Amino acid sequence: MANQTTLVERIETRVQREDSGQIAVGTHVLRIGSVHGGIVDAAAPRQQPRPKARPVPIQLRPRPFPAILDRIEESTAAIRALESLESVELFGEAGIGKSVVLRHLAHTINSKLFQDGVIYREVRGVPPDDILQLLWGDFFECDVPFKPADSQLRNDLQTKNALVILDSAELTRTEAERVMNVAAACTFLLGSAERHLWGSEAHATQLDGLPARDVKTLIERELSRPLTADEALAVETMTVALKGNPLRILQEVAMAQLNNHSLTNVAQDLRSDGSPEKLAAHITAPLSSAQRRILSALAIFSGAPVQATTLGELLQIDNVETILEELEERHLVRTHASSTRTARTGANAGFAEAERAEFRDHPSTGKLTRPLQTPPQFAFLSYAREDAEFVLRLAKDLRVGGAGVWVDQLDIAPGQRWDRAVEDALAKCLELVVILSPAAVESTNVMDEVSLALEDGKMVVPVLHSQCKVPFRLRRLQYVDLSLDYKAGLDRLLETLGDGAEGTAKVSARSETARSSITTSYRGLLHKHNVADQEQSTALASEKSEGAVDARSQRRYTLAGEFALFMPERAEATEERKRAVAYFADWVEPRQRDVKTILETLPVLMHSLRWGAKFGMAAEVLRITRSLELPLVLTGRWESWTNALGLAAQSATAAGDKAALGWVRHQDGTKAICEGNFSNARQSLEQALQIREELRDKAGAGVTRHNLKLIAPPTIPTWKLWKLLAGLGAVICAVIVIVAVASKFRFWSPSAAPAPRVTSTTTPAPPAATSASPVISITTPAPAVAVVTPPLKVATPGPTMTPTGITTPVPMTSVIPSISPNVPLTPPPTARIVRFTGTPTTIVRGESAKLSYKLENAERASIDPSVGEVASVEGNLTVSPVERTEYTLTMFGRDGIAERERITIDVQPRKREKPKSEVTKKRDKSSATPGPRVRDSSAGTRAATGAPDQRGSLQIGIGPGGVRIPIGAGTRGPTATPKPRTKVQTGIGRGYYLPDRP
Repeated sequence: MANQTTLVERIETRVQREDSGQIAVGTHVLRIGSVHGGIVDAAAPRQQPRPKARPVPIQLRPRPFPAILDRIEESTAAIRALESLESVELFGEAGIGKSVVLRHLAHTINSKLFQDGVIYREVRGVPPDDILQLLWGDFFECDVPFKPADSQLRNDLQTKNALVILDSAELTRTEAERVMNVAAACTFLLGSAERHLWGSEAHATQLDGLPARDVKTLIERELSRPLTADEALAVETMTVALKGNPLRILQEVAMAQLNNHSLTNVAQDLRSDGSPEKLAAHITAPLSSAQRRILSALAIFSGAPVQATTLGELLQIDNVETILEELEERHLVRTHASSTRTARTGANAGFAEAERAEFRDHPSTGKLTRPLQTPPQFAFLSYAREDAEFVLRLAKDLRVGGAGVWVDQLDIAPGQRWDRAVEDALAKCLELVVILSPAAVESTNVMDEVSLALEDGKMVVPVLHSQCKVPFRLRRLQYVDLSLDYKAGLDRLLETLGDGAEGTAKVSARSETARSSITTSYRGLLHKHNVADQEQSTALASEKSEGAVDARSQRRYTLAGEFALFMPERAEATEERKRAVAYFADWVEPRQRDVKTILETLPVLMHSLRWGAKFGMAAEVLRITRSLELPLVLTGRWESWTNALGLAAQSATAAGDKAALGWVRHQDGTKAICEGNFSNARQSLEQALQIREELRDKAGAGVTRHNLKLIAPPTIPTWKLWKLLAGLGAVICAVIVIVAVASKFRFWSPSAAPAPRVTSTTTPAPPAATSASPVISITTPAPAVAVVTPPLKVATPGPTMTPTGITTPVPMTSVIPSISPNVPLTPPPTARIVRFTGTPTTIVRGESAKLSYKLENAERASIDPSVGEVASVEGNLTVSPVERTEYTLTMFGRDGIAERERITIDVQPRKREKPKSEVTKKRDKSSATPGPRVRDSSAGTRAATGAPDQRGSLQIGIGPGGVRIPIGAGTRGPTATPKPRTKVQTGIGRGYYLPDRP
């Protein structure tokens, strides 16, 4: 045991030296990073972290969509349902505009209805347990990496009242209901390809295509010009052929624009054949080989975002960023926003700040076609179109004064998409300067830009252009007034927007130098300004580390539209997937401690794991799983960790790799300990221990044995047990031999030993005591030994009993014992479930059932699903399930052992009562089937004739084995000889006999 303890201590020291991480899970602490597996320790109550709630309301909304087309009816219905706290789902085909509507609703809904805020998340490929963990991290924070236990997570989320928007949800109906049941007080807004919410508890809306008038507006925005009469007619045909799908329409318009085709030609082609396969072939026909390979690679990842540099390395294509931008102009791919935009728990506390600083440290390189190069640190000018002339003058004066500003009139190059350029500038700017005027206050776009800047923590500088009613959210901010004195206001604004590293004095000196260098040629001014900006950028770049990367190459792209349309052939797709598995196995190992990068690439890595397990690439699967372990464990993505371990176990079993299988079983058991599933933990750890002992892996077996002690006492190996039994047998045999030899040589004889004398005496109590302990003395010729027993009751003095025939030895003097008897230790009380019942066990939908339980010596208990922590003594609960539900009562004792009992409540649908007019009369099945009755008119009535034998009988059965039952009134008299009677057969086995005739 000492050797094992020393071994585990050495492994723990090595884990700490490897700078691995640890996470607190419930009452345990898990240390991860060792090659032998995780190490679990019990955390003392003082050492357990205490998470705290984040300040509410929490505003994690997506960027607003400035000009949404149509969707008025769908948006109105959704807002009405959300305001009544009813969950909503928007579903439809790819490219129909689900994400656009979700972004619009996130900024349109009255957030005051949800006291805990609004949370938006894109959850493509995220399993349900990880979604719940992400939601918990949105509401709570902890100074160290912490994962709440299942019961704590349920209790914490049950009380939150927020609007949760889940975009690109790929959950099944059961999984979606599970997430919604845990966060029962939250209202959910889902966007998915298929419908998940049914019944009266949710509102589901299928999004259809746009009408022709909105398609016309969409095309005019894309072309940046109004349509001609012929083009307007072509729009009608395109709308019908493409079913109003906005993405497909934009793809066709972009292809026509790049290939110099008219919309009329496009409409004619669509009129001839508008099938999806024909459209895909029509769109991809003018693409190059590199562009097609990129689309095929994105298609096999099923919508998972892939980094531009990763695509270039995987496909061995140069200038991949330029090719992706060309595909984006064709609306075939789209950039993907980062999924780790906010901090969650301790180890990830710096994620959000790191992302906000990304553009300050690594500014994006602009296109060479831009007329003015914007400095790396700049302010975004937000204004209304009515103030465009004033804003253009202000922007030029600010740039002359040395301030870096971005304005759409000067910084959007010809041919560049204005909406994309505005969104990028908003994301990268450090400050936002809002030009206030009556038109700006009424502008929805200006207010959306201000809201986004405030939510992202950017500095907002209000500039008063003309007198207006300042919005409430801007009234507490100090503003710059340009309406009275333009020059004084400009100087003050220059001081505010000056370079913080240079200081106010340097900014003023730089502004004066710039003003004195103005020439009559504006082109020369721009040239000098660009040269100054290039020198500044060069100086900044020289101060950066060599690891600085281009933000343009770090963008992530995903395929737009249906993935199956661009999927390569089956054989080619298989080769592409195998190449991806090998590539990502090499890619992920050096980046396993870059948590942010791993989480952003997680969907692609999970696809690679599934392909590797399918194609028998066990080595690559195990490498990816080990590299994913640290980020997944520390961020609480334990369901993804479970899925990765399952694929690793499948690959290790297929490859016959026992060492890898032992590691996977150890990790399964370690995870089960932290989750409180001790039965599965014991099973997995015992399997891991057996495998590692067979492989003589002492270090791995020591770590597994260390974790196994937390749920089970140390077990004695089989070989040690046999060794112990053999030793005991040898000792017994030796004693027998010694006794036999001593008897033979008369060293000792059993008959020579006199019988002992048993004497019972009582000793008088001392003066200070009320009673004395009885002393039983066994006297023999040898020196006497006194055995003291604790008293059960006060003894009464009695005579000495001496057996006949035994010589009485010299009496012994009674001695009062001075040592009190040892009190046996009382074992801790056993915890058990006394009662767990449900009344009734079958209910009709809409009714309630009563759960009653009683526990003994329980420390804590919980009922799943949808109930959570309950009192640890007894209680009665009322539940109203909508379908057949199995409720599990889990009780934990003070010794850590858990006990579970389950009951099932069946739910039957409510039966519809039929109207009285539809109720049909049923025949009493107990009465016999009436047959044709033949009455003898000459016999008269029985009352009149008084003949008891004039009645019929009923035959039940076939042949002589049947039973004949008499029918009719009166008393049947004895009949000497039965007379033959006429029988009328009315069915199989039955007949009606006519009354007897005289």
